[in-house]
Amino acid sequence: MNNKQEKNHIAEKVLGKIKKGKIKMRPKMYFVLGAILLVLGFFLLVLLVPYLVSLIVFSLRVSGVLFLPKFGFSGMRTMFSSLPWLLILITISLIVLLEMFARKFTFVYRKPIIWSLLTIVGIISVGSFLISKTPLHSNLFWESQKKPLPTAGIIYRDFRPKRDTNIYNGIVVELIDNGFTMKTLYGDIFTISINPETKLMPDMNFQENDTVIVLGKIDNNIVQALDIHKEEQSFDGFLREDHGHMFFKK
Repeated sequence: MNNKQEKNHIAEKVLGKIKKGKIKMRPKMYFVLGAILLVLGFFLLVLLVPYLVSLIVFSLRVSGVLFLPKFGFSGMRTMFSSLPWLLILITISLIVLLEMFARKFTFVYRKPIIWSLLTIVGIISVGSFLISKTPLHSNLFWESQKKPLPTAGIIYRDFRPKRDTNIYNGIVVELIDNGFTMKTLYGDIFTISINPETKLMPDMNFQENDTVIVLGKIDNNIVQALDIHKEEQSFDGFLREDHGHMFFKK
């Protein structure tokens, strides 16, 4: 009986607030549209965030920044300062937004927040991995080099590393005395000078078309190599050339 009286009391209070205009009645369609927008927004973020994560990794590979940890502490320090922080911050913000969207669903809201976060991270990891296995980024990057693209061109046009990173990645074009010439992703030609101070793995030999990552200081297109690493495979499996420029393509 007490429960019934309490429910009636609550109902009377709600009706009183409605009459006073403190609570506005919403049509059923309002909640239906809200639910539809919530679901659409959630799935849009589920697609967008893995794309951005895979784009960040792709940009680090193209610029050579991804290989900097191979050069020890100095490489790690340079990598930290060379990361695409704006893109990373945008991605983190969208992950937070995705978590907020997810908490709107009853089956998620009732679970501990760590459960939903781990699920979201898992979905993003799998999604970004699958995207990285497609030619999406490579094709958009390639097309943005050939012709202006409305949006993708701004994103993909130039991933080349800043000169102050002192990193150069590409393929060996020609072997010369005490070094070699290399061609970068953007068609730039550099002469790599190997000297007694250059760190090399024991018995490291270079051949034409080897993929290499060089850390060194440049002067008039001559790079005095401080450290050189050779990759077993080219950037994306094979090289593509057009208009005098070399591009990697999956």
